Amino acid sequence: MNLNLSPSFIEIYDKALSSNDCDILISQFEKHPNKIKGKIYDEHGVRIIDRDVKDSVEIGESSFSDSTVITSILSTSLNKCFGRYIKKHSIINNCVPRLEYYNFYTFKKFEGKDAGFKKWHYEHGPNDAMSKRVFVWAFYLNNASGTDFMFYPNVSGKEGRCVIFPASFNYMHRSAPNKGIKYYVSGWISYV
Repeated sequence: MNLNLSPSFIEIYDKALSSNDCDILISQFEKHPNKIKGKIYDEHGVRIIDRDVKDSVEIGESSFSDSTVITSILSTSLNKCFGRYIKKHSIINNCVPRLEYYNFYTFKKFEGKDAGFKKWHYEHGPNDAMSKRVFVWAFYLNNASGTDFMFYPNVSGKEGRCVIFPASFNYMHRSAPNKGIKYYVSGWISYV
Protein backbone atom coordinates (compact mmCIF):
# COMPACT_ATOMS: atom_id res chain seq x y z
CA MET A 1 0.00 0.00 0.00
CA ASN A 2 1.31 3.44 -0.96
CA LEU A 3 1.02 5.60 2.17
CA ASN A 4 0.72 9.37 1.94
CA LEU A 5 1.23 10.59 5.50
CA SER A 6 -0.14 14.09 4.96
CA PRO A 7 -2.70 14.24 2.16
CA SER A 8 -4.72 17.45 2.05
CA PHE A 9 -7.94 15.68 0.98
CA ILE A 10 -8.74 18.80 -1.09
CA GLU A 11 -9.34 17.56 -4.62
CA ILE A 12 -9.70 19.79 -7.66
CA TYR A 13 -11.41 18.62 -10.84
CA ASP A 14 -10.92 21.03 -13.72
CA LYS A 15 -13.39 21.00 -16.62
CA ALA A 16 -15.92 19.15 -14.47
CA LEU A 17 -18.48 21.40 -16.13
CA SER A 18 -18.14 22.50 -19.75
CA SER A 19 -18.23 26.19 -20.73
CA ASN A 20 -21.67 25.51 -22.17
CA ASP A 21 -22.85 23.96 -18.86
CA CYS A 22 -21.55 27.02 -16.98
CA ASP A 23 -23.29 29.40 -19.41
CA ILE A 24 -26.58 27.50 -18.99
CA LEU A 25 -26.29 27.55 -15.20
CA ILE A 26 -25.49 31.27 -15.10
CA SER A 27 -28.42 31.99 -17.43
CA GLN A 28 -30.72 29.89 -15.20
CA PHE A 29 -29.52 31.84 -12.17
CA GLU A 30 -30.08 35.23 -13.78
CA LYS A 31 -33.64 34.47 -14.87
CA HIS A 32 -34.63 32.56 -11.72
CA PRO A 33 -37.64 34.22 -10.00
CA ASN A 34 -36.71 33.17 -6.44
CA LYS A 35 -33.49 35.09 -5.67
CA ILE A 36 -32.83 36.17 -2.09
CA LYS A 37 -30.08 37.80 -0.03
CA GLY A 38 -27.56 35.21 1.18
CA LYS A 39 -28.13 33.77 4.64
CA ILE A 40 -25.93 32.18 7.28
CA TYR A 41 -26.68 30.09 10.36
CA ASP A 42 -26.36 31.98 13.64
CA GLU A 43 -25.19 30.37 16.89
CA HIS A 44 -28.71 29.00 17.48
CA GLY A 45 -29.00 27.34 14.07
CA VAL A 46 -31.34 30.01 12.72
CA ARG A 47 -30.77 31.30 9.17
CA ILE A 48 -30.22 35.06 9.15
CA ILE A 49 -28.92 37.75 6.80
CA ASP A 50 -25.61 39.26 7.94
CA ARG A 51 -23.86 41.09 5.10
CA ASP A 52 -20.75 41.62 7.27
CA VAL A 53 -20.28 37.84 7.17
CA LYS A 54 -21.82 36.85 3.83
CA ASP A 55 -22.74 39.22 1.02
CA SER A 56 -24.41 37.38 -1.84
CA VAL A 57 -27.52 36.91 -3.92
CA GLU A 58 -28.77 33.31 -3.99
CA ILE A 59 -31.48 31.15 -5.41
CA GLY A 60 -33.71 30.36 -2.44
CA GLU A 61 -34.13 26.71 -1.45
CA SER A 62 -32.20 25.04 -4.27
CA SER A 63 -32.74 21.31 -4.03
CA PHE A 64 -31.66 18.10 -5.77
CA SER A 65 -35.25 16.89 -5.48
CA ASP A 66 -36.29 19.62 -7.95
CA SER A 67 -36.34 18.44 -11.55
CA THR A 68 -34.56 21.40 -13.13
CA VAL A 69 -31.82 21.96 -15.67
CA ILE A 70 -29.67 23.17 -12.78
CA THR A 71 -29.95 19.99 -10.73
CA SER A 72 -29.51 17.79 -13.80
CA ILE A 73 -26.23 19.44 -14.78
CA LEU A 74 -24.90 19.58 -11.21
CA SER A 75 -25.81 16.03 -10.21
CA THR A 76 -24.31 14.50 -13.38
CA SER A 77 -20.96 16.21 -12.83
CA LEU A 78 -20.97 15.81 -9.06
CA ASN A 79 -21.53 12.05 -9.36
CA LYS A 80 -18.43 11.78 -11.58
CA CYS A 81 -16.26 13.99 -9.35
CA PHE A 82 -17.24 12.34 -6.08
CA GLY A 83 -16.75 8.92 -7.69
CA ARG A 84 -13.18 9.96 -8.51
CA TYR A 85 -12.74 11.32 -4.97
CA ILE A 86 -13.85 8.04 -3.37
CA LYS A 87 -11.67 6.04 -5.73
CA LYS A 88 -8.58 8.09 -4.81
CA HIS A 89 -9.37 8.05 -1.08
CA SER A 90 -10.70 4.49 -0.91
CA ILE A 91 -10.16 4.34 2.85
CA ILE A 92 -13.39 6.34 3.11
CA ASN A 93 -15.36 3.31 1.92
CA ASN A 94 -14.02 1.28 4.85
CA CYS A 95 -14.39 3.88 7.59
CA VAL A 96 -17.32 6.15 6.79
CA PRO A 97 -20.95 5.02 7.04
CA ARG A 98 -23.19 5.48 4.04
CA LEU A 99 -23.06 8.96 2.53
CA GLU A 100 -25.39 10.91 0.30
CA TYR A 101 -25.66 14.39 -1.15
CA TYR A 102 -27.44 16.71 1.23
CA ASN A 103 -30.63 17.62 -0.64
CA PHE A 104 -30.23 21.40 -0.45
CA TYR A 105 -27.38 23.34 -2.00
CA THR A 106 -26.53 27.01 -2.40
CA PHE A 107 -26.34 28.68 -5.81
CA LYS A 108 -24.90 32.14 -5.30
CA LYS A 109 -23.60 35.21 -7.03
CA PHE A 110 -21.04 37.52 -5.46
CA GLU A 111 -20.91 41.06 -6.89
CA GLY A 112 -18.52 43.84 -5.97
CA LYS A 113 -15.26 43.92 -4.06
CA ASP A 114 -16.88 43.39 -0.65
CA ALA A 115 -19.00 40.41 -1.67
CA GLY A 116 -18.36 36.83 -0.57
CA PHE A 117 -18.39 34.72 2.56
CA LYS A 118 -15.89 36.90 4.42
CA LYS A 119 -15.64 35.13 7.78
CA TRP A 120 -13.43 32.10 8.42
CA HIS A 121 -15.73 29.13 8.86
CA TYR A 122 -16.04 25.39 8.41
CA GLU A 123 -19.08 23.43 7.32
CA HIS A 124 -19.50 20.95 10.18
CA GLY A 125 -21.56 22.40 13.04
CA PRO A 126 -23.83 21.90 16.03
CA ASN A 127 -27.28 21.70 14.49
CA ASP A 128 -28.62 18.41 13.16
CA ALA A 129 -28.08 19.01 9.42
CA MET A 130 -24.63 20.54 9.92
CA SER A 131 -23.48 17.81 12.30
CA LYS A 132 -23.93 15.20 9.57
CA ARG A 133 -21.78 17.01 6.98
CA VAL A 134 -18.68 15.03 5.99
CA PHE A 135 -17.56 16.70 2.74
CA VAL A 136 -18.08 20.00 0.94
CA TRP A 137 -18.42 20.25 -2.83
CA ALA A 138 -18.30 23.42 -4.90
CA PHE A 139 -18.40 24.45 -8.55
CA TYR A 140 -16.97 27.68 -9.93
CA LEU A 141 -18.99 28.77 -12.96
CA ASN A 142 -16.68 31.53 -14.16
CA ASN A 143 -13.08 32.68 -13.79
CA ALA A 144 -13.23 34.64 -10.55
CA SER A 145 -11.79 34.86 -7.08
CA GLY A 146 -11.46 31.52 -5.36
CA THR A 147 -11.42 30.11 -1.85
CA ASP A 148 -8.85 30.86 0.84
CA PHE A 149 -8.02 27.99 3.19
CA MET A 150 -6.50 28.76 6.57
CA PHE A 151 -4.21 25.71 6.72
CA TYR A 152 -3.89 24.65 3.08
CA PRO A 153 -3.05 26.27 -0.25
CA ASN A 154 -5.80 28.47 -1.63
CA VAL A 155 -7.92 27.37 -4.59
CA SER A 156 -8.40 29.67 -7.57
CA GLY A 157 -11.82 30.17 -9.08
CA LYS A 158 -11.82 28.74 -12.58
CA GLU A 159 -14.73 28.17 -14.94
CA GLY A 160 -15.99 24.58 -14.67
CA ARG A 161 -13.82 23.66 -11.68
CA CYS A 162 -15.17 21.36 -8.98
CA VAL A 163 -13.55 21.22 -5.54
CA ILE A 164 -14.29 18.62 -2.87
CA PHE A 165 -12.88 18.74 0.67
CA PRO A 166 -13.73 17.61 4.23
CA ALA A 167 -16.22 19.66 6.25
CA SER A 168 -14.24 19.54 9.52
CA PHE A 169 -12.66 22.39 11.51
CA ASN A 170 -9.18 21.95 10.03
CA TYR A 171 -10.62 23.00 6.64
CA MET A 172 -11.52 26.51 7.73
CA HIS A 173 -12.04 28.66 4.66
CA ARG A 174 -13.56 31.87 3.32
CA SER A 175 -14.06 33.55 -0.02
CA ALA A 176 -10.93 35.04 -1.49
CA PRO A 177 -11.29 38.83 -1.89
CA ASN A 178 -13.75 39.36 -4.71
CA LYS A 179 -12.54 41.00 -7.91
CA GLY A 180 -15.73 41.05 -9.97
CA ILE A 181 -18.76 38.85 -10.46
CA LYS A 182 -18.45 35.30 -9.16
CA TYR A 183 -20.99 32.51 -9.72
CA TYR A 184 -20.58 29.64 -7.30
CA VAL A 185 -22.61 26.57 -6.34
CA SER A 186 -21.84 24.58 -3.20
CA GLY A 187 -23.30 21.90 -0.99
CA TRP A 188 -22.48 18.94 1.20
CA ILE A 189 -22.10 15.21 1.30
CA SER A 190 -23.50 13.96 4.58
CA TYR A 191 -24.08 10.90 6.72
CA VAL A 192 -27.37 9.21 5.93
